[in-house]
Amino acid sequence: MDKRSALAVALSFIVLALWWSAISKKQKPPEERAPQTTSTSPVEKKTSAAPETKRQEVQEIPAPREEDTLEISNSSMRCLIGKESGDIRHLFIREKNGEVDLIKEGETRPFRFYANGAALQDPVVIKRGAQIHLSYKGASAVYSLNDEYMTINLSPAGDAHVEAAWAGGIGTDPELMEEQEKRKLQLFHYNNGEKIKKISSPLESALSEWVSVSNRYFLLAFFPSGKTSFSIDPKQTNPEIVFSPEGKSLKLKILAAEKSYSGLSARKNGLEKTLNLGLFSFISVFFIHILNFFYGIFGNYGWSICLLTLIIQIFMFPLTKKNIKSAEAMKRIQPYVKKLQSQYKDDPKRMNEELLNLYRVQKVNPLGGCLPVLIQIPIFWSLFTMLQGLVELRGAHFIFWLTDLSRPDMLFGHLPAFLPFIGSWPIGPLPLLMGATMFFQQKLSITDPTQKMLLLMPLFFTFIFLKFPSGLVLYWLTSNVITLAQHILLKKLK
Repeated sequence: MDKRSALAVALSFIVLALWWSAISKKQKPPEERAPQTTSTSPVEKKTSAAPETKRQEVQEIPAPREEDTLEISNSSMRCLIGKESGDIRHLFIREKNGEVDLIKEGETRPFRFYANGAALQDPVVIKRGAQIHLSYKGASAVYSLNDEYMTINLSPAGDAHVEAAWAGGIGTDPELMEEQEKRKLQLFHYNNGEKIKKISSPLESALSEWVSVSNRYFLLAFFPSGKTSFSIDPKQTNPEIVFSPEGKSLKLKILAAEKSYSGLSARKNGLEKTLNLGLFSFISVFFIHILNFFYGIFGNYGWSICLLTLIIQIFMFPLTKKNIKSAEAMKRIQPYVKKLQSQYKDDPKRMNEELLNLYRVQKVNPLGGCLPVLIQIPIFWSLFTMLQGLVELRGAHFIFWLTDLSRPDMLFGHLPAFLPFIGSWPIGPLPLLMGATMFFQQKLSITDPTQKMLLLMPLFFTFIFLKFPSGLVLYWLTSNVITLAQHILLKKLK
């Protein structure tokens, strides 16, 4: 990686760091939320004016420590509901390596029911076959799991108007919750029947298709039956998705799923758009298909990543070659450049003229390596965003100690906690090897002795990659090794 390449990648990481900083800013305390009205106008609108009536705020009631639960399950999820409270205690999604609870630890009332604005509490809970019935004073609710969906039916007693609010967000592995909360990885999207949109500001709208809450690897999507509207303020500390039916009863189907592009796109309802694939998502999708194709052959995502990287490097070799040759040419004429800079240091105009003349005579373009770098940035960035959140890498074994390519390499444990900024970060051989290969690659690319400060960049990148998924680090390491080999080969064939 020559100076231009290093600077381009560094700029990319600066943008990433700024983005992380922006989304990690502490949010303002939640303001008192104005509940939505029963209007189901198809026109989306920002929630602004307070309605005439106000939904009763429910004080958080801790769950009984030893509350018994009732269970309903299907092939993809398992739901445990409290016998006394009627609240969802756990919602497990089944994956290849076990189960993950999508209810956050400590969340006592993820689903909240209302009748005429009054909170429904203290139900009589009965299990009948594959259904769990909740009988309140002003309404009744039924939980059931059929096929791959969980269905909720909320019906009033008499002419009361019922609503439901999902306040549970979405959970993940306990060790990933800190990252989710710190980096604000919980996102909301909805399908208005025409386009999938990310919800980033207070919204009240008709619910045409679905609304979802998701994190890096999992998703909860809510599908209405009948005319229903919803409202949400994602800027709150604990956002609620409030559902309000146009008729008397509210019926929702809930899908709990992994954020697998192939699995979600097969549903033909746009849920795959909830994946955070970045600016060059169309390239990321292409790479996902190729990676899954290789996995179908090798049965190993680690080797699939290595092969995909090799193919990309072969495809990009003409640009890499041009970049390396440009760097070597600049390195060759560097003594003449230094001489001219010293000779005409008091005459900048003459110095520039002489430098341009030198470049022309030696047939060297000082910007010759910039275009290859610019062309490679979309490919690098699409692979970066794809591998950082690819659910297929969860529990994916590669070789030896690398048993989960979605987790950082921590074979050597963690750095001492007293270290500033990087204290307690995981550490393993994979990012260290990546840093070493980047160092040798950088050393070969330096065209000017004054650029030796660039040798510190591999150290900077090594620390950054300590916390990245092993699959992403494996891609970068493989790319470094191939580029290093190409560099050495081109120098020998020169």
